[in-house]
Amino acid sequence: MKISVIDDPAFIASLGDSSLRSTGSPRTRGVLHLSDIYSDILEKLYPAKYDRSKPMDMVRIETGLVFENVLEQGLAEKFATVRPGEIISDEGIYMSPDGVNPTLCAGEEYKATWKSCRNGLTDADGDPLPGFIGWFIQMKGYAKWLMVRRYLLRVLFVNGDYVYVPDAGLRPLFKTWDIEFTEDEIEENWTTLINHGLDMGVLCRDLADAKATAKVSTDFAKRLARGAR
Repeated sequence: MKISVIDDPAFIASLGDSSLRSTGSPRTRGVLHLSDIYSDILEKLYPAKYDRSKPMDMVRIETGLVFENVLEQGLAEKFATVRPGEIISDEGIYMSPDGVNPTLCAGEEYKATWKSCRNGLTDADGDPLPGFIGWFIQMKGYAKWLMVRRYLLRVLFVNGDYVYVPDAGLRPLFKTWDIEFTEDEIEENWTTLINHGLDMGVLCRDLADAKATAKVSTDFAKRLARGAR
């Protein structure tokens, strides 16, 4: 037997490129995505934990994409779940939800992570733990534009709860959470995203500027005004 390692730099460079995924539509480049805003929020809240200047681990990202594709196909057979493609908010923010479950009238979000599931996702008050805040900001953002309050979060914890099992080591665990947000939670989350986007300078305050990267719609501005009173 002859065996050798293959060096494939082109394949390595393509890892994590969602435009090459086998299902759904490719992610539009050069536009404002929801992740651009909530990633900046997380970096400001937890600069050491969410340092975007560090290079991304593309192998881990590719692992997540593979998991998404496999899960997506299985759920399509069981629940007729579909990937809705890109959604663009009134403000011009692009979003790419993982799935919509018409059987359960819910959104679907899939994650593959090396984080631990030992302590769950939330604290004693029901608030997301720091390591999972981004997931909840993301899901609530999608929920607004999918017009759902229910969300299924399906997570592959690659190393489970990081408890070493003799003769088995660290075991992967797959968990699903059925989450129902309130309308207030969804709206407050979106207001936070919009306000942060304005502070970042990626959303334009001038509603008359048609060439702006994105603009706050008149209706949304009215809702913000009502909420401020």
